[in-house]
Amino acid sequence: MCPLMSSLEIFVLWRKRRFLTTLTLSALILAILFFTHLSLGYSVMNPLNVLLSGITQLITGSLGIEGYRVLRALTAVVVGATLALSGYLMQLSTKNPLADPYILGVSSGALFAVSLTLSISGYVLHPLMIGVRTITAFLGGLIAYLATLFIASKAGMSPTSLVLAGVAVGTFFYSASLLPQYFISRDIHKLIAWSMGSFVSPSADALILMISALLLTMSYAFYVRHPLNNLQVSDDFVKQLGWDPARLRRYSTLLASLITSFTVAWFGVIGFVGLAAPHISRRVLKSSELVFVLPTSIILGSALLTASDLLSKVLVAGVEIPVNVIASMIGAPVLALAIVELRRYGY
Repeated sequence: MCPLMSSLEIFVLWRKRRFLTTLTLSALILAILFFTHLSLGYSVMNPLNVLLSGITQLITGSLGIEGYRVLRALTAVVVGATLALSGYLMQLSTKNPLADPYILGVSSGALFAVSLTLSISGYVLHPLMIGVRTITAFLGGLIAYLATLFIASKAGMSPTSLVLAGVAVGTFFYSASLLPQYFISRDIHKLIAWSMGSFVSPSADALILMISALLLTMSYAFYVRHPLNNLQVSDDFVKQLGWDPARLRRYSTLLASLITSFTVAWFGVIGFVGLAAPHISRRVLKSSELVFVLPTSIILGSALLTASDLLSKVLVAGVEIPVNVIASMIGAPVLALAIVELRRYGY
C-alpha cells in the first residue's frame, strides 16, 4: 500500500475489492447451484451433458428431459434476478429496507387478477393468454400497491406502517384469489400449484419475456443510478441533478410492479427473494451504492431462488414442494433481522 494514499483512497480501494470478491463468490455459488440443479431430479445426470443436450433441444424445439432441466434452471435464475431487482427498486423508492413485492401486496394483487381472469376464461395456463395474463397481472399488482401506499399514508408512511399496510392488502388479495379457483373445474391442480409458486411447467416464451423485462429494467436502473443513489439521502440532492424525485419514484415503483407481475403471471407468488437479496448484499458489502449493491443483489436473488427450486424438487422424493414454501423459509429470517435493525433508525 502506498504511504501517500489518503484515507479516502484507501476506503474506495477497499470497497471495490470487497465488491469484486463478493460478486465473484456469489457468481461461483450460483454456478454450483445451477449445475447441481441440472444434475438432480428423478434421476442423477451429468450436468455438462444435460447443459449441452438441453441447449440443443431448446434451439431445435424438440424438448426432452435435458431441455426441460435447462429451461427450468434458467427460469429460476432469471425470476430470482427479477424479484431481487424489483425489491431493490422498491426499497430505494420508499427508503424502506423492508420493502418487497410480496410484503407490499403486489404479488397477491397480481395473483388475484390472473386467477380471476383464468376463472372467467375457463382456460388454465393457456398459451394464447400470454398477453392477457401479463396485462391483468400488472393491473392487479399495481392496484394492490396503490392501495398499500394509500393506507400507509393515512398511518404516517413510516417503514412499519408501510409493511403493515402491505400485509393487510396482500392478505386480502391472496384470500380473494382463492375464490375464483373454486369455480375452475378443469386442471385446477395446475392452478393451485402455480398460485403457490412453481417452475414445474416452464415456458420458453415466458422466459424470453422475463429476460427482456429484466434487461430493460436493469438498463433503466443504471441509467438513473445517480439520482437513485441520491434518493436514499435526500430529495434535494435529486433535484440538484435535475430530476424530479416524485416522478423518479413513480417510474421506479411502476417498473418494479410490472416485472413482479410478470413473474406472478407465469410462476405464481414467490416471496421474500426481493427482500432478502438486497438486504444481504448491503450487509455483506457494507455499502448502499447502486453500482455495487444492484449486481450483487441480482446474482444473490438468482442463487436464492435456484437453491429454493433445487430443494423443492429433491427434498421429498417423488414430490414437488411449492418453491414459495422454500423461498419464504429462507427469506423470513432476513425479514426478522431487518425489523430488528430498524431500531437504529428510530422506528
